[in-house]
Amino acid sequence: MKKIIPLLLSFLCAVASLAQTGSIQGKIVGSDQKPLAMATLTVFLAKDTSIVSYRISNESGEFKFSNLPINVPLRLLATYVGNEAYRQSFTLTSQNPSVKLDVIKMQMTSKSLDEVIVTAERPPITVKNDTIEFNANSFKTLPNALVEDLLKKLPGVRVDADGNITMNGKPVNKILVDGKSFFGDDPKMATRNLPANAIDKIQAVDDKEQALLNGDNNTSNVGKVINITLKKGYKKSAFGKVYAGGGTQDVYELGGIMNIFRDTLQVSVLGYSNNLNRPGFSYSELMNNGGLRRSNSNRTSSSTRINNGMNGSMVDINGVNFGGNTNFGIATSNGGGFNINHAPSNKKSFYLQYYFGEVRNRISTDRLAELYNGDTIISNHRQTNVLTKNYGHSVGGGFKIKTDSVTTLNFNAGYTAGLVREAPNVLISSENNYLGSQSMGAINQSNATNNVNYNHTFYLLRTGKTNSKRLMSIVQSLNLGNNTSDNMTNSTLNYYYPSRYDSLQNQLRQVRVPQTFGSFSISFYEPIHKYFTLRFTNRYSFTQVKNTTNLWYSSPLGDSYSVLNPLLSGTFERQQHEVFFAQKLAFQYKKLTLIAGIDETLLRSKLHTSAETEGIERNIQKLNPNLNITFDNLTLTYNKSYNLPSYSYLLPVFDNSNPYYVAKGNPRLLPTSTAEWMLSYNYNNQTKNINIWWYSSFQQRDNDIIQNITIDKQGIQTSSPVNADGTRNLYMNLNINKDFKLGEKNKLTLSAGGYYSINRSKMIFNADTSWQTTNQLSNWYGINFYYKDKIEWNNSYSPDFNFTSYSSPNFTGLKATLHNFNTNLVIRWTKNLILENNVIYLYNSNLTGANKTTVRWNAAINYNFMKDQRATIKLSAYDILNQNSNIVRLIASQNTLTYNRGNLLPRYFMMTLTYNIKQMPRK
Repeated sequence: MKKIIPLLLSFLCAVASLAQTGSIQGKIVGSDQKPLAMATLTVFLAKDTSIVSYRISNESGEFKFSNLPINVPLRLLATYVGNEAYRQSFTLTSQNPSVKLDVIKMQMTSKSLDEVIVTAERPPITVKNDTIEFNANSFKTLPNALVEDLLKKLPGVRVDADGNITMNGKPVNKILVDGKSFFGDDPKMATRNLPANAIDKIQAVDDKEQALLNGDNNTSNVGKVINITLKKGYKKSAFGKVYAGGGTQDVYELGGIMNIFRDTLQVSVLGYSNNLNRPGFSYSELMNNGGLRRSNSNRTSSSTRINNGMNGSMVDINGVNFGGNTNFGIATSNGGGFNINHAPSNKKSFYLQYYFGEVRNRISTDRLAELYNGDTIISNHRQTNVLTKNYGHSVGGGFKIKTDSVTTLNFNAGYTAGLVREAPNVLISSENNYLGSQSMGAINQSNATNNVNYNHTFYLLRTGKTNSKRLMSIVQSLNLGNNTSDNMTNSTLNYYYPSRYDSLQNQLRQVRVPQTFGSFSISFYEPIHKYFTLRFTNRYSFTQVKNTTNLWYSSPLGDSYSVLNPLLSGTFERQQHEVFFAQKLAFQYKKLTLIAGIDETLLRSKLHTSAETEGIERNIQKLNPNLNITFDNLTLTYNKSYNLPSYSYLLPVFDNSNPYYVAKGNPRLLPTSTAEWMLSYNYNNQTKNINIWWYSSFQQRDNDIIQNITIDKQGIQTSSPVNADGTRNLYMNLNINKDFKLGEKNKLTLSAGGYYSINRSKMIFNADTSWQTTNQLSNWYGINFYYKDKIEWNNSYSPDFNFTSYSSPNFTGLKATLHNFNTNLVIRWTKNLILENNVIYLYNSNLTGANKTTVRWNAAINYNFMKDQRATIKLSAYDILNQNSNIVRLIASQNTLTYNRGNLLPRYFMMTLTYNIKQMPRK
């Protein structure tokens, strides 16, 4: 209590003191008398140059400071690139608290900004053409703070709970360190591992390279790139951290990262181990390492999973799990890796990376699926116990070379290998609300999956020497993958309706899926007028997917899996050749950009299966109009596309691995046509600290792929994909953020947003065709308060409403209401002591009794010690109220409600010691 009372009193005094403040305003112009927008105005304390506040001038060159202290000598510093710094001293008094300055006229200079101003007076923000530069020393952080903590203090920057970064409403695509990639340019690897006190400047710019690769050279629809500049001493130093901890319930964590910087060389090594459902590497770094982002988008069947949930987080790419777990279960993760960057000059850079991840997940689940058909309810109950083992390796390398001022060569290659081993034991049963118990049984499996993938991407970009609108790009990519699985099933099922009989199943299902994808494209952009540019893109791509499925039974003589079942076995191969031509005319005048064109798609596909005597051809030759209109921050886009169905929908072989859910593909599916309108708007005003982002889309799909589902009298569900017209999807998303500066070091941030979607599609169930319409409305509200680096209080509330209706009277509409409230409080009690408190409240209207509401309470105490506070002891408590055991997850899909319960991380208490390695900067 001795600490709480003074802390609260000081907080109340700070709020009260806001009423005893003054203001100053003015206008800044250049030597030509024209207003200077985006000039930086900073108010310092005259006695020690401590920053009181700062502003950015608006388009009229005007600025205003409020909440300034009175009866205190102050100094105003105005800076603008290419101009002499302007200084003026002033003091506000009780008699004259508001001052309006004469027009400030800046004078041109040939000196750089750093030469013009004193080091102690460096402004917090400098705008240099299209680059925003932040002076890291102007934003104070704790001794052990990381780059992520520093970014949270920068105006216009948002960092969510998962570490995802947006700046002025745009996502941060990558973070560079001294202009070089850092662990695959992954933002989280830099923000969560580099110390804030090593940073000199943070520079942010639009991702121009992405704009060029997009083919439109339009920076309004791309993300941001952040370059972190290290302080001079750290450019030739070593720094990192190691940590280890343990606690009740046998929980533990340990790991570390070490960074060595030597002029042109960067070397980083990390390793980790924990049983807290956490991955060792983030999704974005793995996608960037060896070109996985591009290769995955080219796969005919995407198998990437990235999730963050109440039970943890996980990363799984193309069947390779790199750590963590979000669903039920308790995962033990181990791994390590290294990253090497070498940039002998500013025109050449090379990198090499390797990662290894191992995950062992012990899962116990209880699943109840209730399927509604009129007044009949079929309930399928499934209890599973399994230990799943995942092993993954990823290696990547590449280079980037600027052969001259207008030509860039880039090559990235990656190889990923992983395997999964698991042996689930399952108890299943089925019940009809009128007929009673229909079946019961046990299923024992032993599954082994191997997945390997190689990919590379090469591109050449060349812009015009005298005209930047002239562009040529050449892109070539290759993806080779192979997935193999061997699933052994031994089951005993007892059926009770319409007559009693037993079913024994002892089988081995072997699946082999090799895939090849390659493409080559070349684009030209030729300006034909001051406002007009012709754009041509030509691309050829080749895809081949094979599948061999064999189901083996044991022979009567006891030979293991020696008898082939031809009815459940088969082969599949699809080859497709696609030629794509695009001709566009772009018009650009001031803030208006209009791009209109015609795309021609020539696609030839031939499918061979063991179930068909002749090959099945699917050929497409279409002319598709497209349109893109951008005015300032408003963008309207229209396009139409045709896509072949994924091979997983085409396999004409029954998959009975789960006896209650049997699936069979349909090789005669037609291509899906999709017409889409998109409207987006992004408004950011740095002078008023407000950001508004809007995105909406409307899709019309014909020959959409839906499932034709039948359920027999035993409760066994069989599904097969079919084409259906009339699918319509409408989606709208809105976000608003507003910062309020409350004095020198206090800030209040209000945010609100929401999305609304309507999805309408056909559903076929037991030969009954119905339209299903799902309406979803989700909102979120946030209040974040920062007080003098002492208190951080973040609050969010998200209500979610989901309604599904059907045109057929045989199906009952589904409704679900969810509420999620999260409050997180951090108190820096003293220089060495930090308190953390987090409460999560969840409510689900479709659950009953105590299961409707769940409250998760986590807390921690941090104590810093040793020289420069290099060491930290953290005592943490997880799920203090022990609510995890009550969590039931509900999924509403089509005419089925699915309830899931399983083992989650138990309540535990844990102590972790972290030591920050800081080599003394060299003079």
